[in-house]
Amino acid sequence: KLYGSSGCVNIQGVIVLKMVWICLAMVLLFRNYCVAAEKSADTINATPNIVLLMADQMRSDMLGSSGNKATYTPNLDWIASQGVRFTNAFSSTPTCTPARSALLTGLSPWYHGMLGYGRIAERYNFELPRVFSSNGFYTSSIGKDHFGWDNKKQEAISHGFNDTDLYDGILAEYDDYDQWFSAVNPGVDPMATGLTFNDYRGKKYALPEFYHPTAWVGRRAVEFIRCYNRSQPFLLKVSFHRPHSPYDPPGRWMDYFKPEDMPAAFVGANWDSRYIHVRV
Repeated sequence: KLYGSSGCVNIQGVIVLKMVWICLAMVLLFRNYCVAAEKSADTINATPNIVLLMADQMRSDMLGSSGNKATYTPNLDWIASQGVRFTNAFSSTPTCTPARSALLTGLSPWYHGMLGYGRIAERYNFELPRVFSSNGFYTSSIGKDHFGWDNKKQEAISHGFNDTDLYDGILAEYDDYDQWFSAVNPGVDPMATGLTFNDYRGKKYALPEFYHPTAWVGRRAVEFIRCYNRSQPFLLKVSFHRPHSPYDPPGRWMDYFKPEDMPAAFVGANWDSRYIHVRV
């Protein structure tokens, strides 16, 4: 559920992905009824639309469907109950742009060339959106790509997406969310909460929840699905920047979770002491 209204959709509520840290990706297949409600049944294409949902730095054990009793994730739990949970799927490079490069190309670090943090190449020989486009899909990316930004054109490096609507959470980019925020809140600082993008602190989001990047990404995704009227099936990637820092949930969610209800932090059995003398 999402707050606000725009164009052809009136939305109430908000998706805010809560608490957490490692990259989670889930694929949802929606038959064309979700975007072609007004079309007759005999005209609906049998090819499914594909929605890829991602949350940056979201730990897999921070879901009710993973058995965590301290979290509140009913919508994600419902998705898990209707599909398949891959509990032994691991990232070969569980850090930022190398992991995103792997998702973009399907390659391991030895083949996409990123063993550590850096800039993703502007184009690879094999890229997920290009493959879908070549097979008749309309491809769109909403939210965080971190696949590169063209500062001269002030637009994302597309990597084959037919359109992008981005919030990368990078100060060097004046991305689609930043442009929207400036238009609706002239003179207001989108970072008014006072946290940085790699801050270890947490605070309540200082602005109305409607303007939170998570709410914006969710609204844009819902609008895309509700308003989609092309004859071809679509691939929609919806990538939420949070719970990556800044840790700035809207106040109602900060208040919802009480420190006394939280389980103690898990601490390993001093595994790091085995490697303390290893030189890199």
